[in-house]
Amino acid sequence: MSTVTIDWRRCRGHGVCAAALQEMVTLDEWGYPVMPDPTVSDDLVVAARMAQATCPAAALRVRS
Repeated sequence: MSTVTIDWRRCRGHGVCAAALQEMVTLDEWGYPVMPDPTVSDDLVVAARMAQATCPAAALRVRS
């Protein structure tokens, strides 16, 4: 099982992670990600890695 973490020092609220991983991430009123459960199910690992790769601030990490 994988998990997603957000480096809050890097995150700038671009919202790309929510677009790539909409099953897990929503945005708050300022555009910052909200992720109640950081556990990534096996069927979402590819989407989570896409969100990590496309984050303009390199704030998202997927760990196995």
